[in-house]
Amino acid sequence: MASFQDKWSAPQKQGFMDKLGDTFKPKGALKPRVEQAVKRLQAQIGKLDAMTQKLQERDQKIFQKIVAAQQAHDTYSSKVLSNELVEVRKVNKILSNAKMGLERIELRLTTFHDLGDTVVTLMPTIGLMNGLKSSLVKFMPGADQEIGRMTEMLGGLMTETFSSSESSSFGVSEATNAESDSILAEAAAVAESQSGEQFPSVPSSGLEQFNVPTSESKFM
Repeated sequence: MASFQDKWSAPQKQGFMDKLGDTFKPKGALKPRVEQAVKRLQAQIGKLDAMTQKLQERDQKIFQKIVAAQQAHDTYSSKVLSNELVEVRKVNKILSNAKMGLERIELRLTTFHDLGDTVVTLMPTIGLMNGLKSSLVKFMPGADQEIGRMTEMLGGLMTETFSSSESSSFGVSEATNAESDSILAEAAAVAESQSGEQFPSVPSSGLEQFNVPTSESKFM
């Protein structure tokens, strides 16, 4: 039976059963495929970073307009702009949380690359990716499909490294789901803290006089 190190670094030597298995799952050395997943993650993180930067710039511009409207005693414009700013910050928070989550997935895969700790690393990572897909689909068309492909690839690594009976014996289901939730909560807390440091509070003086419905804004 081949050692894990052989499967990690060396190309697969295919026999008849291996070729038959190709019909159902992808093959290949683990290390380059994990590196491929990391590169894909980095690309998504880069896109999210660019989007949050644009939202931060938009936040600052809208805030300055609110200040100017307040100075001009234009409470109606102040209210409209403040509602728009609330929406901008809401989207920025969602994207920042997703970015933090993907960065933690990247860290886990980098650790996996170094240590080869397959089950402990990949199971929570797959859970995290599944949790982030729904958050990103509204703002990054195609991101859910890309993350879905990465999830399938990592699931293939799990399947190839351990049999289903061996994987189930680890009892990782509930534990890894809890760990995934914990990591997402940690990412949200960090993003919340950073948002509080970056964004000033919206001026509220005189804004309660008007009840202007919030409109959907295009951020990208």
